[in-house]
Amino acid sequence: VLTELAVQRLGFTDPAEAVGKTFNASALDSEANGPMTMTIIGVMEDARFRSVHRALEPLMFLHDRTDADHLIIRYSGDPRVLADEVEAIWSRYSPEEVLNARFAEDIMADLYEAEDRRATTFAAFAVLAVIVACLGLFGLAAFTAERRTKEIGIRKVMGARTQDIVRLLAWQFTQPVIIANLIAWPAAWWVMRSWLNGFDTRIDLTPTPFILAGGLALLIALGTIIGHAMRVARTNPVNALRYE
Repeated sequence: VLTELAVQRLGFTDPAEAVGKTFNASALDSEANGPMTMTIIGVMEDARFRSVHRALEPLMFLHDRTDADHLIIRYSGDPRVLADEVEAIWSRYSPEEVLNARFAEDIMADLYEAEDRRATTFAAFAVLAVIVACLGLFGLAAFTAERRTKEIGIRKVMGARTQDIVRLLAWQFTQPVIIANLIAWPAAWWVMRSWLNGFDTRIDLTPTPFILAGGLALLIALGTIIGHAMRVARTNPVNALRYE
């Protein structure tokens, strides 16, 4: 049984045409076993048994009743029940050998363990960066409002509404966030492209994640400062004009 990629490597354009055809191949990596005549009895979809960091490989599944050192079991149901049943059968036929069985999910998890650790580390540092940024924005908003107390009072006396003051302060803090995003996007795109190029199968790097991240950063910034800006804008302008 060959995979679709293996059939293509043999020169067949249609998998159905390959069924029943023969070819010569070495079944074992040994000089004692020369090329053998293989008959294609079926074609299956391409399967990946290694990490997506490696290119997809053509595979051949050989039906050999005389020698077998691996057993692949496809199952449905409770995996714990299956493991007990397989171990019981193994002990009956080969009691002197210890069963070394693993689930495909565990094998795949080991292949991507490094990526999982990296994702966890990045997520932790991202949360920490957001918290530090929010604290900095809140402190900067408080400092700016403190410095512009008279200005805010004069604007209110001249007819400015609370939403006008909030909009003014919010826009002044929004501008640095937008500029920071425009600076960060090219660097993030270059880093992400370099990382994704290490995978054989990968997603397309579109502008959508950058726009969503920028919008989220903007919402976090506004959510951090808008409460403080509203409190300052609602203060009595008389107290603001009597400041100092």
